Formats: sequence, C-alpha cells, structure tokens
Amino acid sequence: MNMRKSLAVFALAAFSLTGCVDLEVVNPNAADAQRALSTPGDIEALIGGGFGTWWQSSSFSTGPSAILMTMSNQHSATAANFGMVEFSGWPRVPAQNQPAQVFSSQNSANAWIWLYRAAASVVDGLNALDGGVTLPPDQLARARAYGYFVLGMAHGSAALLYDRGYIYDPSISVDDVQLAPYPEVMEAALGYFDIAIQEAQGQNFTIPRTWMSVEVSAQELIELAYSMRARYRANVARTPAERAAVDWNAVISDVDNGITTPFSIDVSSGSGFVSGTLSNTSRFGPWGQMSYQVLGMADTSGSYQRWLALPPESRHPNLSPDQQSDPFLLITPDQRFPSGETIAEQQENPGTLFEITTRGGGFGAQWARPDRGTFRWSYYRYLANDQWQSVATRTTHPEVTLAEMRLLKAEGLYRTDRQGEAADLINVTRTAAGLSPTDASGVNESCVPRLPNGECGDLFEMLKWELRLETITQGLHLAPWYFHGRGWGDLVEGSFLQIPIPGRELELLGESLYTFGGIGGDFAAPVGTYGF
Repeated sequence: MNMRKSLAVFALAAFSLTGCVDLEVVNPNAADAQRALSTPGDIEALIGGGFGTWWQSSSFSTGPSAILMTMSNQHSATAANFGMVEFSGWPRVPAQNQPAQVFSSQNSANAWIWLYRAAASVVDGLNALDGGVTLPPDQLARARAYGYFVLGMAHGSAALLYDRGYIYDPSISVDDVQLAPYPEVMEAALGYFDIAIQEAQGQNFTIPRTWMSVEVSAQELIELAYSMRARYRANVARTPAERAAVDWNAVISDVDNGITTPFSIDVSSGSGFVSGTLSNTSRFGPWGQMSYQVLGMADTSGSYQRWLALPPESRHPNLSPDQQSDPFLLITPDQRFPSGETIAEQQENPGTLFEITTRGGGFGAQWARPDRGTFRWSYYRYLANDQWQSVATRTTHPEVTLAEMRLLKAEGLYRTDRQGEAADLINVTRTAAGLSPTDASGVNESCVPRLPNGECGDLFEMLKWELRLETITQGLHLAPWYFHGRGWGDLVEGSFLQIPIPGRELELLGESLYTFGGIGGDFAAPVGTYGF
C-alpha cells in the first residue's frame, strides 16, 4: 500500500500539472484520470511533459544542485541559500532526512518528487496507449521512444542521487513496485534507454519544441540516448573502486554512437525551461565566486600550496599576515584564467572561463560574511554563464556537449590501457587553452594542473582537469564535479556520497530515518586524492 500510495500521488500530481490535458470531469476537485486521458492529445500532453519535469530536478534552486556544486568546490558562495554554506563548510555535515529539516523537506525531497512525477506521468500515458487509445504510427513511435527516454532520465538521476529508488514502467503494476538499491535502478535506466533507441530506429518523427524546449528528430533522440547512457553509466559510482569497475568499453561504444552536435536546452524567457540555480550562481557578489580549493591547481607560482598549508579557518585570498599585501593570484599559462602578474593586469585580461570582475562592485563584493569562512573567498568568478544575469540575454544552456563526451571516452581509453589515444583526446581542449600537449607517458611541461603537493599532474590528472573545466554547470544536475569527484575520490572528507530517501517518503514506507556523510558517517568521503 505504501509504494502504491506514494506513486499514485506522483502520478496524480503529474496529471494535474500538465496544462494541456483536458480535465473535463464531473468533480474538478477530484480529477478522473481515466476519463480525462481519453484522447490522443491528452496522452501526448501527459507524456510530453516528462522531460520538463525531469529538468526541474536539475535546474530549480530548491533541488540539490546548488549544494552539490558548492560541496564539490565547483564554485564557492557565502550566501547560505539552498544549503550552500551548510554543506560546504569544514568539517562536512551529514545529509539528514528528517522531514522538518530543510535539506530533506526541500532540496532532496523536491528532486525525488520531480523524478518520480516524470516517471509516473510517462507510465500513465503509455498504459493509456496500451489500453486502447490509438495514435497514428509515427506519433505512437514518438510517444514510446520519448517516453522510455524520459524513464531512462528519471531512473538514471534517481540512481545518481539516492541510495535506493523505485523501478516503475508499464510492465510493472504499481502494487508490485518496491525500493531497489541504486545499481539496480541504474540498470533499469540503461534498459529504458535501450528501448527508446529501439523504438526510434527507422522512424522519421520529430519531437515538438514544447516537449524538450527544442525540436528533436528520431535520429537525434537515438544519439542523445546513447550519450545519456555513457554519462549515467560512468557517474553512478560512489567510490574509486566502483568507478574503476565501470564497463568502460560500453561507455566508449555509447559515446561513439552518441551526439554529433551539442544538445542545448532553450532557456530563453517564455520557454518554460529556465533555471533558478544558474540565474543565482551567475550573479555578482557572494553567490558564484570561484573556489581555490581545486581550481587553485591552475597556479604555478606556489601560492596555492601556501594557501592550502593554512588551516581552513585561516585561508584568505590575501596570503600575507596582514591579509593585504600578498594577493593569491593564479599565475598560470592556462588561458581559461586571467593573465598578468597583478590584479589590475588580470582585470584587463580575463580568461575564457574566469575573470577578476570590475562589475557589480568588483571582487570586493564577493567577500561577504567572513564569519562563514574566508576560505570561500577568491578574486575570481566564473563568467561563462553571464547570459543568465538577464532574461533578455538567456538563450541556450549546453546540457550535453561534445567536450564531455570526448573526455568521458578519454577516461574509458585511459582505463582500458589505451593511454596514447586518451592523450590525443585530452589535448583537444588542453592545447586550445594554451597548455603543452601531453602523451601516453603523461608529460606535463606546463605543470597544469600543479597538485597540492607541488608535483605536476600526470595523465589522469590532466584528464580530470580538462573534464572539470570543460563541463562546469553542464549536465549531471549542474554539478558534474560532484559526481566525477566522488568516483575519482576527490571530494572533501566527510562529504556525503549519496542522498538518503527523503523523510516524508520513509514515513509513508514505515521505515526509519538515516543519514549519510559527516566525518566517520556512512557513505562519507574519506580523505581524498589531494589530502583534504
């Protein structure tokens, strides 16, 4: 009864929130889904909303994205909104699932609801089609291919985020649904992508713009499904051992069959696919400054090592005792960062990804709330998402890029003893950024990244560096650093490695509450690759 009640709530919510569905029912306060889902248009509208509902789990500030971004040092913030400060502090705190605790009642619970709302709406729609409502053959193929693609997305994300999840599709009665561990949920997700690919093969349909924000052809959906398989398969790992055990040959194959052009979401005003998270983190001031914790490895001057040698509570963007005369500037050949030896020079010469801003009060506006830790401060901010600062400039969000796919393949090649081929793929963006090319032996004449111990990064560290820099806020719930970092063993000690099922869901299931993360806790990151 408990699983049935929970999924029924998700299904009803998905049904009632699908604005295009005709709800001509006797009692408007108790929608009769069977009567309302009586026409092909109704069913297509219900299924077609699935991707947008999934996108909410990535894009809304009230989901987990902002927490995962700051906890993995993808960016830094002194604004406490959405749990950013709470979960990125020293020492790390556990992810609670007390229903009254904000993280559980909002950030983790919302994502859970959105993911299973997307799944439930698709299952309801596909069951209605199986129940006798007919569509023309091309529309039926479109509904089924797209529907199973959404089921792959919803289950894949649930497996990435939570320790367990439901597996639910048209072949499973809601009475038979049970929680399954995340590897089983991911296996189901990969299977749904397979079905989506099979359903779209040989078809000539076009998914309408309203479903995915842009029109997508059958062939493009096939390629996107392969790329999503590669992404999810590689990133479900909680530990370095699990990531090493990924079927990397399958990842390589999926990448080779995947996208040939980037997949971007239309996020312009009125598209219905905006992102509160990206809007907030692009703001000037204390929201979206760069974190030195990992990106300090761009520096070749030694300042990063001196900064790390200080206890976290003493770290500051100025390294002198008076915190005034020794600014921690990144002196680096990496052109994604500003160039120059002084603050003024770097302000005049921004990098392609980062700048020392003179806008919005300048870098000083970022240095707020020292009581929350000056280790969060830096001179730099990420500028590549500046389109989000105004509704007038927002156009597209790169959700799946060729760089991500190329570098996932490079990791697969590296892990299958094809280091020379991996180096060739790493060099595409590495040399474009002004860094020296590498090879199978891991030569690193630029010494970027320069590791916390002062050594120049080897081939694997150069791979990680490129994958980090080339995918900031792109895909993986806008927090790719979190998912890659846990599989690489790079997260800060005590960071939670997965999210517990939200407390209200556990109450429905009659299960006890539990936590992950925190120093010494279950599924807590150990001391990581870089010694922190």
